[in-house]
Amino acid sequence: MGEFLKETYISHERKEHMKLTRILHKSTKSGCKKAGNVVVSLINLTISKTKCRRAKALRPLRFAEKPPSVVARASQRVYMRHMSSGRKQEVLQVRQPIRSSTVKRLIVVLAILLALSLAALFTLVAGGAMALVARLQKPERGALLLSCTVIALTMLARVSMLDYQTADYNAFLSGWVKVFREGGFYTLGENVGDYNLLYQYVMLMIAKTPLHDLYLIKFFTVIFDYALALAMMQAAGHFAGKKAALPVMLIVCALPTTLIDGACWGQCDTVYVFLIVMSLYWMKTKKPVGAAVMLSLAFAFKLQTIFFFPVVLLALIHGEYKPRHALVFAATYLVTMLPALIAGRSFADAVSVYANQSMGQYYDRLFYNAPNLYTFFPLRESANRQEFTWLRYLSGIDGEATNAYIDQALTPTYQNAALYACILLTLLVVVYWLIHAKEITPEMTLDFALFFAIFLPFVMPKMHDRYFFLADMLSVLYAARYRDRRFMPLLVVSASLMSYMPFITRQRPADMRILALMMLAALVVISRDVLRKMRKNRAALAMKGGEAA
Repeated sequence: MGEFLKETYISHERKEHMKLTRILHKSTKSGCKKAGNVVVSLINLTISKTKCRRAKALRPLRFAEKPPSVVARASQRVYMRHMSSGRKQEVLQVRQPIRSSTVKRLIVVLAILLALSLAALFTLVAGGAMALVARLQKPERGALLLSCTVIALTMLARVSMLDYQTADYNAFLSGWVKVFREGGFYTLGENVGDYNLLYQYVMLMIAKTPLHDLYLIKFFTVIFDYALALAMMQAAGHFAGKKAALPVMLIVCALPTTLIDGACWGQCDTVYVFLIVMSLYWMKTKKPVGAAVMLSLAFAFKLQTIFFFPVVLLALIHGEYKPRHALVFAATYLVTMLPALIAGRSFADAVSVYANQSMGQYYDRLFYNAPNLYTFFPLRESANRQEFTWLRYLSGIDGEATNAYIDQALTPTYQNAALYACILLTLLVVVYWLIHAKEITPEMTLDFALFFAIFLPFVMPKMHDRYFFLADMLSVLYAARYRDRRFMPLLVVSASLMSYMPFITRQRPADMRILALMMLAALVVISRDVLRKMRKNRAALAMKGGEAA
C-alpha cells in the first residue's frame, strides 16, 4: 500500500496543526512490525503506553494521492506489536472515519424532512381555508368542490414561486433575519430595518426556526393570502349578497397581484389589508370594538393604513364608531409595543418608527413605480427613457441636455412641496365631505373607502408600486356590489400588476403614463359615482324638507 503514498516527515512542532488528515507510517526496522501506511481522517490519535522508541518518533504524513479503498479499510483498526523480549501486545485504536456516503444520506434525509415539513405547513393552510369556506358559506357539493380545487391550484402556484429571491430579500429581509438570529430577543431593543414592531416580531420568530428563512417569510404572507380571501368573502356577502361571496373569494385567491405580492415577492401587504377588510366588515356589522382592534393592528403593521382613516371619520359621523373606541385603538397599539419596550427600546423610538420611515429615506425620486400623478414628472436620469420621449419636445430636454426637467439635487424639495400640496388637497376633500355630511349615507362607506384608497396614493409623493394593493381589493368588492362597475378591477388591478413588473422582471411591459391614466380613469369613475349619489340624497332631503314645511 505504500506505493499510493509519498512519505514526508513533518516536524514535531507542526503536529497539532495537522487536524484533518494524518498518516501513520510503520517502519520495517527493528522494534516494529510493518503494518503499512494508514490514512486516518478527522481523528485524534492516541497511542497506548509503549516502550518502543520508534513508535514515539513517528510523525504524521500527508498523502499525495487519493488512496484506494483498501487503505480506508486498513484505517479501521491498527495493531502494533512490540517484538522484543516477549512483551505484551500494544494496540492503537483508531476511530472509524465518517464516510462521505453516510454524510450524503444524512443530508438527503434532512432535506426530505424539511421538504415534508414545508409541505405539511402549506397543506395545513390550504386545508384550513377549505374547512372555513365549508363552515362559513355551507356551499353545495359542486361549489365546494370548485372552491377546494381553486384553493389547491393556487396553493401549488404559490409553492412554485417559493425559491424566487427578489432584491428586497437579498438586500434587506435576509440581513434582518440574520441580525435577529445572532442577537435574539433583545435585538428588539434596537431599530432593525424600517418595518414597524409587529413585523420585527415575525422576523424574530422566523430567525429562531430551523427552516429556510426565505420559505418562512413567504409562508407567513401566504397564510394571510387566504385569510384575506376569506375576509373578502365575508365582506362581499355583506355588501353584495351571499351569491357574490364565494366568487369573490375565488377571485382573490387567484388574483395576480395577490399571488405575486407574497409568494413571489415576499411582501406582506395582504396582512394589513386583511386587517382593514375585517375592520370594515365588523364596523358595518355593528362590532365597533373588534373593528377598532383590527384597525389598530393594521396601523401597527403598515403605515399605508392611513388610506382608510377618512372612512373612520365617516363612521364617527354615522355613529358606527364612538369616541371611546379611540381608546381601544390606542390601547391595542400600545400592547403591540410591549415586547420591544421589555427588550429595552425607548418609548419615543417605538412610536417614531413611521416618522423615520417616511422622512428618513426614499428621497431620490418622486415616485417608486407607482402608477400615480408623478409618472408625468420624471427626474433627469428618466427624462430620456423610452417611456418619456414626449419630454424631448419640451424646452431644455434632449439627448445631451445638462439642465434637467426635475433636478436630482432638488428632489427632496419637490417631495416636500408635493406632500404639503397633497395634505392641503386631502383636507379640502375631507372638509367638502364634512360640509355635505347629511348627503353621505352609511350605504356609501364602500364607495368612500375605494375613493380614498385610489385618491391618496395617486396624489401623494414617494409612493411604491404596491401601495394600491388596498385599492385592488376594494375594487373587487365594488365590482361585486355594482354590476355596471365590473370593469373597475380591470383598471385598478391591471395598473397595479403592470407596475410590479419593473421591480420583479426589470422590464416595463407598459408605459407608466398609461398605467397612471388607467388609475386616473378609475378615480374619475368612483368620484363621479359618489357625487351622483350625494346629489340624489340632496334632492331627497330637499323633498323631505318641502313636505315637512
